[in-house]
Amino acid sequence: MHTTCTLHQVKDREAKMNSTSTTHITSSLLLLLATLPISSLAAPVEPDEKAPNINNAKTHDIEETDHKIEVIEVTSRRNQANSEMTEQTEQLMGVAGIGNDPLSAVYSLPGIVYAGGDTGSPAVRGSSPEDNAFYIDDMPAGYIFHLFGDSIFNENLIQDFTLHPAAFGSEYGNATGGVFDVQLRDPRQQDITTTVDLSMLKSGLMVEGETFEDQAFYLSYRRSQIHLFLPEGEEDEGYTIFKAPISEDYQGKYQWLIGDAHKLTLSASGASDTGGVNISEKSEEGRIDPDSIGDFKITTKFDSQSLSWQYYGDDEKIMQLVAGHTVNTVDQIYGKGQFVKVDEESYNVRFSSQITWLDSHKLGFGFDYSKSDVDYSFDMIPYYCTENDADCNENKGERIQDVATLTNEDIAVYVHDIWQLNDAWQLTVGLRAERNDYTNQDFVHPRFALDWFATDDLTFKAKAGTYSRFPDIDTALNKLGNPKIKSPQATHYSLGIDYDLNGIWFTSLDIYHKELTNLPRSVDENTAVEDADLHYTNDTSGDAQGVEWLVRHERHDGWFGWASLSWSQSQRTDDLTNITADYYLDTPLVANLVVNYELDERWDFGLRFTLRSGAKYTPIVGLRENPDYDEHFLPVYGDLNSKTLPVYHRLDLEANYKTKYWGYDAKWTWAIINAMAQKNVSGYYYDPTDNDSLTEYNVSGEEDIGVFPYIGLKMTF
Repeated sequence: MHTTCTLHQVKDREAKMNSTSTTHITSSLLLLLATLPISSLAAPVEPDEKAPNINNAKTHDIEETDHKIEVIEVTSRRNQANSEMTEQTEQLMGVAGIGNDPLSAVYSLPGIVYAGGDTGSPAVRGSSPEDNAFYIDDMPAGYIFHLFGDSIFNENLIQDFTLHPAAFGSEYGNATGGVFDVQLRDPRQQDITTTVDLSMLKSGLMVEGETFEDQAFYLSYRRSQIHLFLPEGEEDEGYTIFKAPISEDYQGKYQWLIGDAHKLTLSASGASDTGGVNISEKSEEGRIDPDSIGDFKITTKFDSQSLSWQYYGDDEKIMQLVAGHTVNTVDQIYGKGQFVKVDEESYNVRFSSQITWLDSHKLGFGFDYSKSDVDYSFDMIPYYCTENDADCNENKGERIQDVATLTNEDIAVYVHDIWQLNDAWQLTVGLRAERNDYTNQDFVHPRFALDWFATDDLTFKAKAGTYSRFPDIDTALNKLGNPKIKSPQATHYSLGIDYDLNGIWFTSLDIYHKELTNLPRSVDENTAVEDADLHYTNDTSGDAQGVEWLVRHERHDGWFGWASLSWSQSQRTDDLTNITADYYLDTPLVANLVVNYELDERWDFGLRFTLRSGAKYTPIVGLRENPDYDEHFLPVYGDLNSKTLPVYHRLDLEANYKTKYWGYDAKWTWAIINAMAQKNVSGYYYDPTDNDSLTEYNVSGEEDIGVFPYIGLKMTF
């Protein structure tokens, strides 16, 4: 991989994302990772689909997934540990080339695009990555994907994972895109065991077992091995790594099963990413923008603790109360003494309950409360722009400094009623009321779902709802943004069909439409709006729509898998100019194939193939003189997202072998990423030389990951 090309891609991505605190944070890390091909591996490849409900069995979730109607069958289950992962999660772990990371498997499901940028978070059905919400054991999480793209979870601990790509229920808030709901399994009542994971990318250690009767725990810690492939002190084309990239994460639980009806759980989780590179005047970035010369170093981190009480009563009564505390930190230095530091501390309380009433009704209700304090300080040259700006350099500000605190308080209450009208029809009506203290806004969001079980094998479904989320911090901060900014909003519509062909083969078809409003738009003194000095307004709207077809084969005769084909379109409109452009993550056609075959008790093999049309990009059409530095040039961009990258395809292969060493269970994993050695282009950049002029210059393509072999070993003692 070419170092300089990714650097400019980072700079170009800044033209599509806020160039304030979090943008610069990601930029430096992505620049760092670009120095070796291995870096792209951890950013699990590109677009794919929405998670199919691979379970053939009916579930107990109040919400329905997007690919299988979940008939509510809440039994009067009593208190018990949920210590085993679901079949769906096991199958997601079987996807080739993901390092047994079930969340990374979402990139091989319809409607999901790897976006890169700020957090390695996916884009869901035409929405921005910032539009997503993440939950870990029913509590909001700082993030669930490392900056490298892999998830923060030990694969041995995930009990269930549900992706709600659109029109999700009233129990979820602060999201206009998708909701990632991760349930970590409960500790097992067993003798204490130790599991060791060793691979070329990560090493991990997990301890689990019983402490007292009805009490058990586990504790997991993982650390990346990327730094072994990126030695510090080596210079390459003007870039020198002085802090090799390292990611870490941990999860822990202590659980007490109290009697027959109560469960008390203390949980902790966290993750961090760090890395640093020196940018010299010889580098591509230094030649384009001398303000970038110096050390780039980034650290992101979050730590979360929660205490959960669950009650399983008679007559199908279920209650849960969770209280949590989370600290998020972003710390970055770059350029000539510039820095950004953000410390966020939040407290959350969630209550939920479910009861059966009037025989044919199941009532769910609850409330959410959160309070956040964000301390931020910076000394920086800001670039006022969003992902819908072609060139951030067009709105470059003067160097400024500030120290301030942003305080926000959210309160929400929700209710939904699942009404079994008759044997064939089920209606879910929900309502979520929210109050946001910082934006001084009140919302009442209706949610709706209708299921028609036409036959035992055929189900039709319709869903709709309205949604909102807190604005991006960059756009809401004083001086850097607009403290008067309002919450982005969305309306979701979804229609679907699920068909069970024979108990082994299943197919589904989903049609969706999203309407997006109150998105941020950058402004300056030349923009015909009031308060242009506030840098951002809510004058962007958008829409997204698509069709997704999925065929899946349940685990039978030693194999399982799925194939999907999806079409989508996503656009954004500047409401001040009435100009509409394709969204930069718009990827019209995506096809995916996943197959896993179990040869015997020891060997299984996996295959994943992705084929997609190229994403949109803004072409470079010329050069202009840098107004801040003589004899330096800046690229001139054409129409926003008016060009399309070449077709992308990639094949990943994997083999797993189970054995024993010294009487202990062990598993070897071998994988080849991009086995066909396809040279996929992920973007274009201006590649400066000493002979450049306004008419003579080079534009080069950034290549995605090449062939990469992978090996790992897991043992349990």
